[in-house]
Amino acid sequence: MTPRFPFSLPPHGSPARLPALLVPLLGGLAVVQLLLPGGISLPPAGAPARLAMPALPGEPGTVSVPPQLARRPLFAPTAGAGAGSTTAAPPDPLGGAIIAGTLRRRGAMLAVVQMPDRSVRYVARGGTVADWRIVGLDHGGARLARPSGETLTVPYGTRAVAAGGQSPNSSAEEEQ
Repeated sequence: MTPRFPFSLPPHGSPARLPALLVPLLGGLAVVQLLLPGGISLPPAGAPARLAMPALPGEPGTVSVPPQLARRPLFAPTAGAGAGSTTAAPPDPLGGAIIAGTLRRRGAMLAVVQMPDRSVRYVARGGTVADWRIVGLDHGGARLARPSGETLTVPYGTRAVAAGGQSPNSSAEEEQ
């Protein structure tokens, strides 16, 4: 049996029956509200009231910059990288390459390496970056080694910095 009207009431025991019966009542009240406009009172036109504000301070004077600071580049990558600095930046064992992270391809774990020219290489365990061989990849960083026995652990996404160009493990191996 199809209903005569496109919209019919829900069955007698349905909990949707009350909202369906209230729809015409709410529609009628909306029409009454639109047809019987009430008096709208707006505040008088004019400038808004302002609180007493203190006076602004005077214009700042001229500041002189010491010559050492004036020669230093404004956006130097490290604190000691300025033109007038006497301390050299720590050596970068990977020559500007950054190990950005890892990914797994066909079951093999690969290191994602961003080269200094912004190209990206995928290097497997045992592969080389600069003259370092990747000996381990874990969640925190990459472990690198040289044939001379030096080792280096590089956190992902950072530049490699070796303290004095040596790792703590290399001095113990050189003494043997």
